[in-house]
Amino acid sequence: MKKIVLVFLAVVLALSLFACTSSNSNPSVDNQESPTLNDNQDETKPHEDETSPSIAGICLDDTSEQVDNVLGSDYTETYMDIAGHFGESYYVREYNDGLSVIIGKDSDKVLEIELVSDKYQTWLGDKIGDTANDILSKYRKLYTEPETIHSDGKLEGWFDVGDGMVLIFDFNKDDNMIINVDISLDSKVELIKLTKMMYLD
Repeated sequence: MKKIVLVFLAVVLALSLFACTSSNSNPSVDNQESPTLNDNQDETKPHEDETSPSIAGICLDDTSEQVDNVLGSDYTETYMDIAGHFGESYYVREYNDGLSVIIGKDSDKVLEIELVSDKYQTWLGDKIGDTANDILSKYRKLYTEPETIHSDGKLEGWFDVGDGMVLIFDFNKDDNMIINVDISLDSKVELIKLTKMMYLD
C-alpha cells in the first residue's frame, strides 16, 4: 500500500513540475516576438527626422528603395550615361504629377529633386504658387542666401539649408534659368529644386 501511495505522489509531483516549466516558457516566447514586430514597423518609416530638408518627403541621399516606399513606382525613367556635374551617370525619374527625382547609378542615392506642381510641398509646407513675399520673408529668417560667384550680390530665392544643400525657389521657370531676376513681392513660385551647391558650380 505504501508503494502505491509513493508512486502516486511521485506522478503528481512530476506533473506539477512539468506544468510549471511549460507555463514559464510561454512568456519568453512572447517577449522574443515583440521586438521583431517593432523592428518591422520601424523599417517602413522613411525618415525619423521630419525637420530634414525634403520635397514630397524625399531627402537628398535617400536610396531608390526609400523613394519607392514614399512615392511608389508610377514613373517614367530615363538613363543618362554621362557623369556631368553629378560626377556619375544617373537616372531621371519623372512622376506624372510634376515631380522629378535624379538618382545616381553607382551611388543609388538621390542627387536632386525638382517640383513644378502644387501637389507636393517642402518640409516646411511651401508649395508651387506661394508668393515671393511669403517665401522670402519666411526663409530669410531661417537661412542665408549664398553669394553669387559671377557678380556682386546674393542669389535671391536660393537658401543654404546646411550640409552643402541648397533649396531654390524659381519665380520664372520659363526663362530656363534658375537665377531669379527682378523678383516682385507678388511673384509666384513656379519651380522648387533641392540639390547640392557643388552640383551648381
